[in-house]
Amino acid sequence: MLNKSFLENFFLIGSFLYLISAINNPLIGSDFTSFFKIISFFRAIAPYILLPVLILYLFFIKRNIKFEWIYLLFFLYILGLFIGYLFNPLGFPYHINTQNQIYWLICNSTVFLYFYIIRDNKDFNILILKIFIFVVAIITIKFLFNVYLEFFLEIHNRERVINFFYNLYSMAPHNLFMDQPVPRSSGLSRMTILLLLFLYIQLFFLKNGKNKTIIYFIIIGFLIFTIFNLQNRVSVFYILVLFLFTIFFKIHIFSFKKRIIYSICIFLIPFVMHLNIQQVTLKVIKIYKGDNVEISEEVNNIEGLSEYEKSKIKEENDLKKTQIENNKAINTLKKQRLLLKSSTGRTELWNRSLNLFFINKFIGYGVQADRVILGENASSLYFYAMLCGGVVSIFSIILITLILFFKSIKMIFINNIFSTTEMYTCFALLFIGYLYLRSVVEISFGIFGIDMILFFLFFNILRNSKSY
Repeated sequence: MLNKSFLENFFLIGSFLYLISAINNPLIGSDFTSFFKIISFFRAIAPYILLPVLILYLFFIKRNIKFEWIYLLFFLYILGLFIGYLFNPLGFPYHINTQNQIYWLICNSTVFLYFYIIRDNKDFNILILKIFIFVVAIITIKFLFNVYLEFFLEIHNRERVINFFYNLYSMAPHNLFMDQPVPRSSGLSRMTILLLLFLYIQLFFLKNGKNKTIIYFIIIGFLIFTIFNLQNRVSVFYILVLFLFTIFFKIHIFSFKKRIIYSICIFLIPFVMHLNIQQVTLKVIKIYKGDNVEISEEVNNIEGLSEYEKSKIKEENDLKKTQIENNKAINTLKKQRLLLKSSTGRTELWNRSLNLFFINKFIGYGVQADRVILGENASSLYFYAMLCGGVVSIFSIILITLILFFKSIKMIFINNIFSTTEMYTCFALLFIGYLYLRSVVEISFGIFGIDMILFFLFFNILRNSKSY
């Protein structure tokens, strides 16, 4: 006979898997012309099915309704988006369609409700986190394989040296996988960071033998090397912060000397490899293809060649020497996207968002309105909340950020959480810190997606800590 606890866990795990299947798969219409489109439709309607089911479960089975500041504020954030949807002065036709707006409101509400239901069970949240990391790991491996495959094919087929992965076709906006856009640099970096922190926290908190530690070094080093090459500025900056944190902050039982050694292995060596990737690539071409990359400039003494042939050889020689010069590590360092002053158009989007916020008298324009009003996403959680949800949403998001920020400061500096054995609490703090950085230049956990799922998962783990 199956007990009630088992059935509830089975229901909640099944609900979670069905809910995350809808990520990056919005309901646009009912198209049953292919198998993938049928599957896509049933994935897309997951929030519509799960929301009423979860409401019934909460009120009639779980019956655990308590006041929670963060959840109340997030409810107000969603409410602000709904108010903007109802009172948008530009009219519903201004949006993509009303179905689209309702869909995203239901998605946000379903995620909110699901994690509110499981908020008190830390072990179950950790179980859900492990399941989600497993799913993310499969996706990440698949797309990183595509990136590295394209990288090596460029070397083999075109003898083209690539310094960064940022503009590869594998992450192009129009590139599709199963009728859905593939992750771009930002999304792939986020998933890589998740896997990296999952391994990082185990490296420092679990008792690992010599061989296991070496394996951790290799995998973590590879992931950090990948992040450097993906060149997502937020992720690269976060790696820099994590590097300094590892060296100067007390972590578990590790001495300063040991942290220095670990930092060299998992941070500095991958970074040096990243800086020299072009030079190494040229040598691979030279060895594998048998090309003489370093051709001498003295071509005028070659007998039997016409002046035209000599000039062509000299031209090719100059190009290769220029390529070699440009590929030096110091030049690679100067080309880091983190050092670029360009905001990639974000400041203009933010100024327009702010003006539209005042024009509408502090009321938002509705969920996802930025896609139509600005022609693209607002590229910041705070400006998205301001534009789409008005004063109610932006006030709620700012309060959530401030509350969790000061709670985190207390846990880290007063309660010394990283000196305890609460591995998953420390994991939660590290990733929420990353989400804070992402929220400045991405909508992040403000819209249904991986970030929102991870935000609630890690918050639930955090709030169940003794140090919270």
